[in-house]
Amino acid sequence: MPIPGMDDKLMASDCLASQKFLASCYNMAITECANQDLRRDFFNIYQDEQNCLKMVFDSLNARGWYNLQMANMQDINQLQQQMRQEAMRLQAQVGVGPVQMGQMGFQPRA
Repeated sequence: MPIPGMDDKLMASDCLASQKFLASCYNMAITECANQDLRRDFFNIYQDEQNCLKMVFDSLNARGWYNLQMANMQDINQLQQQMRQEAMRLQAQVGVGPVQMGQMGFQPRA
């Protein structure tokens, strides 16, 4: 039964937002779980939610309802510089040694 005022695009967008929320909740549960068995269960559910999220995203993207813009190199370089500065600030604040951003996976794809 159709919901008044909600078309397919709006319902699919709501579904995407809900899946993002669920994934973030399970991510938090994994991070904060002390019991390894429960953590593994949360992780398995999290992976299922990520798969559902990807399917919903792909569906919206295929219909042109969720379009992505490619970042240009200038924007990527600017963001990398900001992240390096923030990492250095946090390291100085906490008193730990420097970590190269490339080790953390912030290298641009070729």
